[in-house]
Amino acid sequence: MTTIVAYQPGAAGLEALRLGAYFARSRDSRLLVTMVMETQSAPTVARVDFQYNSLLRQQLMNHLEEAQQDVPGDVHAEYRVHDARSVPSGLVELAESESAYVIVVGNASRGVLGRISLGSTTNHLVHSSPVPIALAPRGFRTTQQDRISRVTAAYGGEAGKSGLVVAAAGICEEMNAELRLASFSLQPRNVPTTDLEARSKARASITAAVRESAEPVLAEVRSLPNAPKVGETVVGFGEEWADAIEHVDWTGGDVLVVGSSDMGPGHRVFLGSTGMRIVHESPVPVIVLPGEAVETLVERAEEA
Repeated sequence: MTTIVAYQPGAAGLEALRLGAYFARSRDSRLLVTMVMETQSAPTVARVDFQYNSLLRQQLMNHLEEAQQDVPGDVHAEYRVHDARSVPSGLVELAESESAYVIVVGNASRGVLGRISLGSTTNHLVHSSPVPIALAPRGFRTTQQDRISRVTAAYGGEAGKSGLVVAAAGICEEMNAELRLASFSLQPRNVPTTDLEARSKARASITAAVRESAEPVLAEVRSLPNAPKVGETVVGFGEEWADAIEHVDWTGGDVLVVGSSDMGPGHRVFLGSTGMRIVHESPVPVIVLPGEAVETLVERAEEA
């Protein structure tokens, strides 16, 4: 299997390289670093266009040559300029032709440090790609010793029905990582001091209900041929999404898995408003799974 990195010069490209190497090392996969050269839909014989395209191609190849210096030596990497009508369509074409299991993309140039910010290409991909998309928080760093140790599935009532949890377990199997479920609950602002005890009881009740709801799908996970270790199901509480996500404990080896909305066309990725908020506020790398990838991961997990 192949990990594809959509490279671009600058900090965003460096973060994508780091995350791509992180995935490739954790899954023992090949790393393919690419830049897409946008081509005209109809060929032209104009000499000026030929010269421009030649210069552009050489520039992209120079960027990829520079990228080689930032890829860790323990990861097998290849570098390629891919021709396509657009960057998003080119990345999907390449991912499908190379049987890639994920496309890794960088942040927008102006984002909050430690959080994920989507640029135009990334935003297009997370709303249209049939291949999983991985994103890193701005400023993401790893070492050659770092590997993914825990996969957290963003869990709601529909997550079990959609297969997301079992798909996340499949990722755990392939990366030898622990599975954890996390749910997020928004709480009202300005709770009076006299109501703090009641709020504490309400949180305990919500947590118990989430864990009870998750137990059937976790039982399904435990019955898999190569079932991963299953950690505690957690619930993050807060007045805002950022607070609720931050309320959950995160470590250096974590990645968060988010499922696509059922509103997506076919089996492609389509993030609803809740999924988008979770992605934006995540302090750890995120994998967005389209329906087709969920089905594939579930099949592999059940047949392992």
